[in-house]
Amino acid sequence: MNNSSNVDQYKKIYDNITRKGYHKIKLFTKDDIDQFKKKIVLILNKKKLIKQKFDIKNLSKYHQIINEEKVHKVFSNPANRYFKFDKEIIKKINKNKEISHLIKKTWGQSSFDIKLYLKNNIKKNYAAFRLARPYKIYKDDVGGAHLDLHFNNKIYSDYKILYTFWTPIIGFDKKYTLRIAPNSHKHNHNIKNLVVQKKYISKIFKDTYLKKFNFKRIDMKIGEVLIFHPNLLHGGSKNIGDKTRVSFDFRIFNRNLS
Repeated sequence: MNNSSNVDQYKKIYDNITRKGYHKIKLFTKDDIDQFKKKIVLILNKKKLIKQKFDIKNLSKYHQIINEEKVHKVFSNPANRYFKFDKEIIKKINKNKEISHLIKKTWGQSSFDIKLYLKNNIKKNYAAFRLARPYKIYKDDVGGAHLDLHFNNKIYSDYKILYTFWTPIIGFDKKYTLRIAPNSHKHNHNIKNLVVQKKYISKIFKDTYLKKFNFKRIDMKIGEVLIFHPNLLHGGSKNIGDKTRVSFDFRIFNRNLS
């Protein structure tokens, strides 16, 4: 790829996130994805709550292996579903030229931190994984649409604070992928439209408000990540497939603001 093509490629990520609120890039390899699966399997098996052990081949059958709701609640608790990136992965994220171009254009700097907020505990270089069982059987595995701009139980207003990266591990087509509302990042989402609830961690929006927006899902391939604006509405992504959806997300933070 020549220098001109490189510039066009890097410019595309900034243009798409500015215009639509999201952009998709190839960041990880198949081997990387398998390593993430192994990390998740190790975490699940460490709990010793089930007789049958998980492996990377049966992880998609999580909903068949876990037949007790109280066990699923343990596995789906945010305090139990996160893993640390290896040094090679951190290096891959930090050195990705598309990501570097994006934050230079929007934040005016070339460095960032990967952080996971767990209440008052901040974990650097960690990602959170999620398990969503098929909706036709389990109706309560996903929360409603929300913004990542509001995190750690606080309301923020500076759009330059973070970017979110969503990565599917199991479930890559529109039956499984993340539900997003293109162009919704351009709106001022009044907090009066938030639901008063304690069920989910994220501050979700009322259905009456969400009807104003058109949501869509994007087909993805192994190793691709969806990067989106902190003010983009997303979520409420019911798993309408037959396998358990497994995904993880991480956020990069502006060192000058977070």
